Amino acid sequence: MISVTSDPLHRHSTSQTHGTNVPSLSVVAQCPSGSRWQSGSSWLSGLMRLRRTSVSQRRGSADWRFVAAGSIASLGLATLVAMTSIGCNERNAKLRWEAENELAVEMPRLAGDSGVPTGEISPPELTLIEAQTVKAPSDTVSTDMLTLDSPAFPPRDLDAEPLNAAVVDRAYARFTAAQAPSFDQSDEDEDGGSASDRGPIEMVPTPRGAPEIKAEVVPTPQGIPEALMARTPEIEKKPRESMESLSELEGLKLNDATNPRVALIDATSIESHVPEDYKTWPIPNVALVVTGQQHGYIEPCGCTGLDKQKGGVARRMTFMQQLRENGWNLMPIDGGNQVRRFGRQAEIKFQRTAEALRIMDYKAVGFGPDDLRLGVGELISVAAGDDDNPTLYASANVVLLDPELMPQQKVLESGGMKIGITSILDPKSMDVKPGDEILVEDPAESARKSLAVLAESSPDFKVLLFFGDEDDAKKLVREVNGFDLMVVAGGYGEPTYRPELVDGSSTNMIVTGNKGMYAGLVGLYAGEPMRYARVPLTHEFSDAPEMRRLMSEYQNQLRDIGLEGLGLKPIAHPSGNEFVGTEACGECHKTAFAIWQGTPHAEATESLVHPGERSDVPRHFDPECLSCHVTGWNAQNYYPYVSGYLSLDSHQHLTGNGCENCHGPGSAHVAAEKADAADLDEAKRDELRVSMRLPLDKARDRCMECHDLDNSPDFHEEGAFDDYWSQVEHYGKD
Repeated sequence: MISVTSDPLHRHSTSQTHGTNVPSLSVVAQCPSGSRWQSGSSWLSGLMRLRRTSVSQRRGSADWRFVAAGSIASLGLATLVAMTSIGCNERNAKLRWEAENELAVEMPRLAGDSGVPTGEISPPELTLIEAQTVKAPSDTVSTDMLTLDSPAFPPRDLDAEPLNAAVVDRAYARFTAAQAPSFDQSDEDEDGGSASDRGPIEMVPTPRGAPEIKAEVVPTPQGIPEALMARTPEIEKKPRESMESLSELEGLKLNDATNPRVALIDATSIESHVPEDYKTWPIPNVALVVTGQQHGYIEPCGCTGLDKQKGGVARRMTFMQQLRENGWNLMPIDGGNQVRRFGRQAEIKFQRTAEALRIMDYKAVGFGPDDLRLGVGELISVAAGDDDNPTLYASANVVLLDPELMPQQKVLESGGMKIGITSILDPKSMDVKPGDEILVEDPAESARKSLAVLAESSPDFKVLLFFGDEDDAKKLVREVNGFDLMVVAGGYGEPTYRPELVDGSSTNMIVTGNKGMYAGLVGLYAGEPMRYARVPLTHEFSDAPEMRRLMSEYQNQLRDIGLEGLGLKPIAHPSGNEFVGTEACGECHKTAFAIWQGTPHAEATESLVHPGERSDVPRHFDPECLSCHVTGWNAQNYYPYVSGYLSLDSHQHLTGNGCENCHGPGSAHVAAEKADAADLDEAKRDELRVSMRLPLDKARDRCMECHDLDNSPDFHEEGAFDDYWSQVEHYGKD
């Protein structure tokens, strides 16, 4: 065993003249046989004495050379002691921090702890605390001992159930308040002082570190959103009965709200801690393909590589084709919110998305709040249907002009099963109230009516598509119990690995995730439990040719309409200045210009004209792409500024993501630099120079206007900005 003892009040001969309290450490090694070796003082004590001796020497105290020799000898002896202890039995080794002022605290063992290898014990941490300084007398100070064997901490078997973290914290807090060491500061050194100059120092035992927690180490548990979970395998494998005590040790408190009941859909997967592998399933009678909250992301942009982005209707169709080729009977359904924003481009995207859903043979689709912002005319053109061309849409509480234009629910037969489906849009999810032609009725009452209508057809399985908050969705199915499955769109993050059985109901809940990055797969079997798997739509699914053609038609439609036809007219920049182009900046900032030419920023527009990975579909007519790939646009709101880029023909000097996108339009600055000496206002020129500067601590915010989570997710990793900046680093004028 190795023990490290601290003596915060020990007084060494080199500093006794001035009454200074110098901390010391000693190292003790003890094998199971009971033999004990101890060094006289540690290297830390020797070094601290050496420093103070150099001060004392100037005041006529002991020779520093003797102290240095003693310190070196102590270091050698401490090393020998540590090497001797290596042979001790690790199973019986214990870590003990023991203060020579009769203070001993034994660390409780935490869940998952293993023996601490000898030679890896670090000195105690020095932690500054707020406390009243008490000047120690010249003789030895003795304090009452507090150990885990005290009444506040009865003896425990370290191999027994781990102590509650709150109890451990209370014990340490009591120890800290009672045993905070004090230092005599009478010999403050005018050449710099010591650590005690900042107040009393507390010797705090360093706890053994718990295993590092990393996201995605263990897949999402059943019914818990993945973004909320980060667990070690040891915790994940514990039986549920012990989860509360384990969670307390992690600083968590699980209750009914955060620890929902788990729906074990298939008994064969109860022990699984990974997503269901749908490829191992028997072919179901019917398979629901569940999507929602596409939010305008009809395809991944590919700015940072398609292998780093998920989603897109082209990959989704390939996934569905693979299942159909293997004999699966699919019934695709969607929770709604196909677009984001509003305006002409959103309308075009809504139309193209509806066309894609028809090609993929979707059977039922709900509405999201952004869909309704398009207006009743646009919605009816897509959602209205007749006997020859049935509509995709079905909503229990959204009425477009006339209830007869769109069904409130659908009963679909496939694979020998009847599936009843309806959808609800929660009015609370709407930021903008719809026009008078669109009626959004009470969710609970509407759901109750649709459920009653569905029951008349005696379906084998009833599905509720819900757009809104998960808590509101749970509240709804508690009030209106009877749906077998509720699909919730509207949230952010990723879907769970398992459905969640909503407390107080018989309904299982799954979530779609955001931006169409995942597809949910629900396998329905006659007389058997359903199965569920989430499927990430990664680059492993190639683009379906039908969807590639659709994406090309979408871009061509944007080209033919033009920016003005899309309702995008240039707006004056807030500074009042205009854009002059990067080459104008390079006339003076030659080095910075040369650096820029060697970065991807210079080729940003070219990457739209000739996309590397999808060269068949140019995108330099798409405002959502242009805003970050040319100079002179608002990056987040997708519109041009006056004098900003409008086309390749008329604004070649503004291609690429140029200097002015970060530093601001430079017309006034350039004019001042070119002015004749007689006409030059020095103060105004200097003011303009300062206005064009972008401090590095502000640069990251400007970068993130384009390097956002959607288009550049790796930019948001820790330390990523430094890596990016090193590629474009430049400073001022030559």
